[in-house]
Amino acid sequence: MKDACAPPPGRTVSMASKPQKPCDISNLMSPPEPAPLDSFRPSTSEGAKPGSNPESHINHQPLSPPVSPFTKAANSIGPTPPLSLGGKDPILYPIGDSTPSAPTGPLFTPTPASLENFRSTTERLVSEHIATRPAELFRHSTPPRPEDYELALYFKSNCFRMFQDNPKGWLRQERELLRADRADRKQASRSFQPAKLPPILPASRPPVLGPQTTKTPAARIQKPKSPKVKPQNPRPIRATPAPARDTIRVSTPEPRVRTVAPNREDKDFTALEDLSPPTSTLPNKPNSLKVDWKGNALDLTNDPHRHLLHPDELSLASNLRLDCATYLTSKRRIFLRRLECARIGKEFRKTDAQQACKIDVNKASKLWQAYERVGWLDIEWMRPYLERDRKA
Repeated sequence: MKDACAPPPGRTVSMASKPQKPCDISNLMSPPEPAPLDSFRPSTSEGAKPGSNPESHINHQPLSPPVSPFTKAANSIGPTPPLSLGGKDPILYPIGDSTPSAPTGPLFTPTPASLENFRSTTERLVSEHIATRPAELFRHSTPPRPEDYELALYFKSNCFRMFQDNPKGWLRQERELLRADRADRKQASRSFQPAKLPPILPASRPPVLGPQTTKTPAARIQKPKSPKVKPQNPRPIRATPAPARDTIRVSTPEPRVRTVAPNREDKDFTALEDLSPPTSTLPNKPNSLKVDWKGNALDLTNDPHRHLLHPDELSLASNLRLDCATYLTSKRRIFLRRLECARIGKEFRKTDAQQACKIDVNKASKLWQAYERVGWLDIEWMRPYLERDRKA
């Protein structure tokens, strides 16, 4: 360690004045190695003595780590490298050793020994297969012989070799085979005729097992014709009505035959007696006669008879799209029919109102509904007229 940490001889004077540090970085690094075989060392003259010039033995290279084996100096080694290279491993494959290797033959070149081995192996496999195959496999045919198995194993196609020997002849032969095959197909298609199917006969009736009986068509039963009844004229109203009864008979209203043809322009309300209750008896609330009706209301602002209607009656006629004259006529017809039902003790229904009016039945139903709600169809309003009939 003392020799390794000692300074070079050329620097003793310059470093004597500085204190020595045993752990300095310059003391811990390895000294530079000489170039192998002194390949780059300058040649010295023959007369120079080894110890005459001390500066020639001093290495002025800077301190560095150990030289890597991949440097150029380390790789430039001759064919006979030294035994010791300062602790480094010798190069296994020097660069200068470039002797070509002997040429080798194909890897799988068949030899007589290998062919004999292949033949013996093939025979052994065929023998084992014949010994282990089931006996019932070739029950209806002749089993193949060992020579057949060997022929299948040794089979090798020679088509490509024959094509290479004579390409034109091979193509000519293949073309002739294709033409012959097409001619055979055409001949077979011409000679082939599908067998004609026998005609289908009509299905026969199943035999009848029991005794055969002929069915006779059943005689049609005709309903007796009812004699035509002549339409009877409507019953005239009696001059002296029957006495009114307090009990009200509930029954289905009989259909009434109209004696007068319907007239759309039913507006002559002055020709009919007004039996309706006074308008002052309506409830003291707006729209007391309001009903539900789809459609736009009729404008009665300029109607000449609007002064004869109550405001609630104007609203009712406008909603039902009835002018004032038609409304007054239908109103008077409804109450005249109400008096007729009261005379015979019959309940006044919606159907009676529809038969009395000459307007749409739905509008007549709405009038009956409005008058029923305010109590105008009560029999008490018919009492004075019933008493009048009795006195007469």
